[in-house]
Amino acid sequence: MARKKYYVFFIIAAAFIWSINSLFRRSLHTIPPAFIVFLEHAIIVLIISPIIPRFLPEYKKLSKKDWGILITLGVTSGALATTMYTAALTQIQSISYSVVALLQQTQPIFTIILASLILKEKITRRFSFFAIIALAASYFLAFPNFTPSILGNQAEIIAAALAIGAAFFWGTGTILSKLILKKISYAATAIIRFIIVIPATFIFSLFSNQIYPLSNITSNQWLTLITLALFSGIVSFIIYYKGLQHTEAKISTIAEFTWPLSAAFIGFFFLGERLSSFQILAGAVLLIDILILSLTSSKKV
Repeated sequence: MARKKYYVFFIIAAAFIWSINSLFRRSLHTIPPAFIVFLEHAIIVLIISPIIPRFLPEYKKLSKKDWGILITLGVTSGALATTMYTAALTQIQSISYSVVALLQQTQPIFTIILASLILKEKITRRFSFFAIIALAASYFLAFPNFTPSILGNQAEIIAAALAIGAAFFWGTGTILSKLILKKISYAATAIIRFIIVIPATFIFSLFSNQIYPLSNITSNQWLTLITLALFSGIVSFIIYYKGLQHTEAKISTIAEFTWPLSAAFIGFFFLGERLSSFQILAGAVLLIDILILSLTSSKKV
């Protein structure tokens, strides 16, 4: 049992990949968000199609209730959340990247509450203390001047609402994933999630008039979509579900704070964004906080 706590590092690795994926996703702003997610998952399923048959025996064992959970997971966490987050990121004229980053970090609030209500995970005072530290450190990492630059225009409010909506659905997705991982393997969970997202996002694209001509997509954009499919999709979700299978939802959601931490350093090393001494301090506090929670026995938090 002691070794299981180290599975949280799979979640940390997945969160690191997602921090990179945000930059790629933002570069596709000329393509409608729902159609980006549709193409991304269509590429994923095309790549993994040869191995799908081996998981059919697992799917055949699922009850109607299990399928209801899976479909809800795919539509909300897979299709809706990713589309909303992509839409927020691609509003490059309306909202800053840091604001989207912060609002997405409200996800632990939803996850922890739902973990307590649905999964009956105990939220101790010790855990609450470290969770508050993580939220505070994450905030100051994103906003070293203590407050975000809010323009207050309608477009920014819409983009902010999309980011919060994505956080809510991803938080819900963590709980639904924990439920379904009790029935099927982590790989089977990831694969069926990918498949369900395709019809869901196509319907979203169709009814929201977001169908985009494939001929208008440039070779660089296709390369970006393939990169998202391989790393942000296949690799990250396989290792994420592997880690989540052996990690409590409340610990998982804190481990995902690796995202803002790694995003800050990616900005520093690759985008030329300078980190203040306060951001470095916030990053160090967040890293220590994540490690303490991740490596502490679940019975103690």
